[in-house]
Amino acid sequence: MIYNWLFVICVHYSVESLRLDCKWTHVNFDVIVNCSGRGLRSIPRLNDSVTNLDLSHNEIAHVSRTSLPKHLKFLDFSWNKFNALTGSPFAFLTKVRFLDISHCKLRDVDKGVFGELYNLQYLNISYNRELGFASLPNITFNLNQTKITSLDFNGINCATGIGTIIKRHHLKNIQMTSLKKLSLASNRLELFETGVISNLPRTLQIFSTAENKLTAGAYLLEFPSMSGMIVYDMSFQLHPPKYPDSIINQCKEKLDENVKSPDFTMTASKFDFNWSFPLPPKLEIFYAQSSRLYIKDPTLSAYAPNLRHVYLQNNFFMSLKRPIRAKNNRIETLDLSNNFCSHMFQFNDGQYVKHLNLSHNDLGRDFEEDINGTICRALISLEVLDISFNEIISLPKLFLKNSNNLKYINASGNRLSSWIVDIETMSNLTFLDLSENKLATINIDTRSQFERAFQRSNMTINLSGNGLSCTCENQDFMYWIQKNQNHFRNIENYFCSAKNIDITFNFKTLESSIDKLRKQCSSYLIFYIGSAISLAVIFSVFIGFILVKSRWKIRYLIYKTKQRFGQKAHFKQISTNVNYEHDAFISYSGLQLRFVMDEVLPRLEDERNLKLWIIDRDFDVGFCKLDNIMNGIQESKRTICLISKKYLESSWRDYELNMAKVEGIEDRGNLNYVILILLPEVYEDMHVFPNKIKDLIDKECYIEYPNEPCGCDDFWDRLAKKIEN
Repeated sequence: MIYNWLFVICVHYSVESLRLDCKWTHVNFDVIVNCSGRGLRSIPRLNDSVTNLDLSHNEIAHVSRTSLPKHLKFLDFSWNKFNALTGSPFAFLTKVRFLDISHCKLRDVDKGVFGELYNLQYLNISYNRELGFASLPNITFNLNQTKITSLDFNGINCATGIGTIIKRHHLKNIQMTSLKKLSLASNRLELFETGVISNLPRTLQIFSTAENKLTAGAYLLEFPSMSGMIVYDMSFQLHPPKYPDSIINQCKEKLDENVKSPDFTMTASKFDFNWSFPLPPKLEIFYAQSSRLYIKDPTLSAYAPNLRHVYLQNNFFMSLKRPIRAKNNRIETLDLSNNFCSHMFQFNDGQYVKHLNLSHNDLGRDFEEDINGTICRALISLEVLDISFNEIISLPKLFLKNSNNLKYINASGNRLSSWIVDIETMSNLTFLDLSENKLATINIDTRSQFERAFQRSNMTINLSGNGLSCTCENQDFMYWIQKNQNHFRNIENYFCSAKNIDITFNFKTLESSIDKLRKQCSSYLIFYIGSAISLAVIFSVFIGFILVKSRWKIRYLIYKTKQRFGQKAHFKQISTNVNYEHDAFISYSGLQLRFVMDEVLPRLEDERNLKLWIIDRDFDVGFCKLDNIMNGIQESKRTICLISKKYLESSWRDYELNMAKVEGIEDRGNLNYVILILLPEVYEDMHVFPNKIKDLIDKECYIEYPNEPCGCDDFWDRLAKKIEN
C-alpha cells in the first residue's frame, strides 16, 4: 500500500515538473521566474531565492500562505481562477512591492488581506467584476500601514446595470496613505457621495474615472481640495459595454448591507450666471475625451494655473460663441477635435497654447468671416495647428497674423480653392498640409511667399488629393512645382483634374510630363497669336461697319444730348407741344432757290396759308449752320426735300435728309414725317434710285412734280394735304 502511494506521488511531481517548464532569469541580485500561460492549477514549489514571479494566465484556484517564496518583490497573479482571498495568504510576503490580481473572478476578499504587505507599493485588483464597491473597505483595510502609492480598482463592478455610487466608507481607509495614483475606471460610476473627494489623500497625483457614466453633482465642488493632483482622466463616459457579452453576462456584484444612503435630493433650478469651474490647483493634465459632454455656448471660467494639457475631443461642444475665461493659465495642448462645433470663441487667454486641434468640426464659416484674425489673435506661442475637415471654403489673409511660431499647419480635408493666408513672418514653419482640398493652382503672390519659406525654414507642402490644373493657362504653376519638387510631399501621388488637362500628365514622371506640356503650349502660342489678330481685325471691321451704318443716328443722339444736358446757350428751347412753329422744313439745293421762291412759297404760304422754314430766309445768325438746320427740322411738322440730281450730290443736303429721317424715326415714330418731291429729272432719267432715298420711295413717302403745267394745281393740293395730315 505504501509503495502505491509513493508511486502516485512520484508520478504527480513528475507531471507537475513537466507542466511547469518555467523560464528562469537572473538579473543582478534578482531571480525572475516566468510561469505565465503554463496551464498551472496550483502554485509550483519554488525556493525562497525567487524575487519576481509571474503566474498570470493560468488556472490557479487557491492561494496558500506557505506556497510562495518569502523574498518575492514582484508577484503577478492576473488571469487566474480563484474567487476568494481568505485568511492571510500573503502574511509572509513582507517584501512584495508589486501585486497584480486582476481578471481572477474574485468575489470575496477578507478584511486586511493586503494590510500585512508592509512594502506594498502597487496593487491591481481590476476587472474582478463581482467584487463591487462594497468590497473596498475590506480591500483597503490597513493599507495605511503599507507603502502603497498606486491602486487600480478598474472594473470591479458589473459591466451592465444602473449607475453606481462611491460612498465615504468605501475609501475612508486610504485617507491616511501616501497614495499617488487611484484608478476607478469602468465601474458604471455615476456619483460620488459628498465628502469622498475631499477626503482623498492630499498626495494623490493621478486620478482616473474614465469609462464610467458620471453625472454632475456637488462632488465637483470638492475637486479644488485635491491639492496635489496633476493628471485627471474622465474620458469615455457613457461608453456602452461590449455587445453581445453585456446581454448574456450573469454578473452579480456585491452590494452594501445595512448602510443608509444619504439623501441627495435637490430642488431643480435653472441657473444663468457665470459658472466658475473648480479644478485642483496643481492639475496639469485633464482627459475628458469621448465623455459625451454636451455644451452649447457656455458662460464659465476656470482657474487652473498649472494646467498644461486638456483633451476634450469626441464630445458634443456644439457651439462656443462665448469666451471661456482661464486667466493665469499655462495651457500648452488643447484638443477640441470632433465635437460638431459650429462656432468658436476668441482665444483671449491662449498665449501659452502650443498645440491646438480643432479638426473634424464645422468651423468653416467662423474662420471665413474672421478677416481681422481675432479668433487666433492671442495664440502667440502656437506651434501646431490642426483645422482639417472643417468645411472651410476660404481663409482670410490675416487669419494667423500673430502666430509667428507655427511649425505645422494642417488644413487638409476642406474645400479650399485658394490659399492667401500670410505666412511671411512664420520663420519656423516646416510643413503645410493642404491635401484633399479643391486647389487647382496657387496664385503668384502666394508662390513667392512659399519660395521664401522654402529658403527660410525648408518648408514642405502636401497638395495630394487636389485636382490640379495641368493646362497651358496654368503652365507657370506647373513649372514652379517642377522647380521646387523637393518641397512637395507625396508628389508622385498628385493628379490633374479631368476638366483641366491638355495632355496626359503623370507626376511620377514629372520631368517628361513637363516637357510634353511645354511643347504643347508652344504650338498653341502661334495659334493663339493668329487667332487674336484675326479676332481683332474682325472686331474692328464689325465696329467700323456699325459706326458707318449708324453714323447719322449717332450724330443725332449727340446733338440731342448736348441740347438736353449741356451748352444751353447754343440751342433754342424746343417745345414738346404738338403745335409746331412751322408747318414744313424745306430742304433744297442752291440751284433750286429760284424754284422755291417763285413756286413753293407762293403756292403754299400765300395761297394755302402754310408757314415754311427756308434756310436762306429764316437763318438765325446767332447759331451755326448745323444748329440752324436741326432747329428748323425740330420746329417743323414735316420736312420736304426737293430731290434733284444736284440735291443728291450735295453733302449738306445729305445731312438734312438723314437728320430728318432720324428725327422721324426717333421722335415722330415713323418716316412719314419726311416727304420727297421728285423732280422730273430724277424720276424720268433714273432707273434705280440711290440708297439714301430708296427707303422713303419704298414707303411711298414721295410726290412726283408734274412735267406738264396743267397738273401743278393738283400737285400742290396733294402736297398741302400731306403736310396738314
